[in-house]
Amino acid sequence: MIDKAVAKLNAEMQREPDNRYLEILGHYAIDRCDQALASKITGGRTLKGAMEAVVKRAKAARAGSVAVLTPTQVFGEVDQYFGLPTDTAAQWRAMGLPAAAPGQAEPQPSGGDIDPLDFL
Repeated sequence: MIDKAVAKLNAEMQREPDNRYLEILGHYAIDRCDQALASKITGGRTLKGAMEAVVKRAKAARAGSVAVLTPTQVFGEVDQYFGLPTDTAAQWRAMGLPAAAPGQAEPQPSGGDIDPLDFL
């Protein structure tokens, strides 16, 4: 059943090869695919549905015409849609980051090496 679910996810990604978001979510779901997730995917859950869940969350978080979600919020919506437990290490891998050690906090953007005194 897992093979069928992965094939379904791959087919859905291939229908929109230029949709980078769908690709990221697809690879995330494939990496997490176990028997329980496979039964949900073969039973009708789709990447498009997961993407719609993310968009709904973004609309709820919108301030004016801008909506910003953290990677944890995006993948959290995907997890919720597919009924998956949160897996921070899988989320990090989906973002191309090395997996964190258990209990390690979410990655934070670097402030860089800019010294404010350089602008004076």
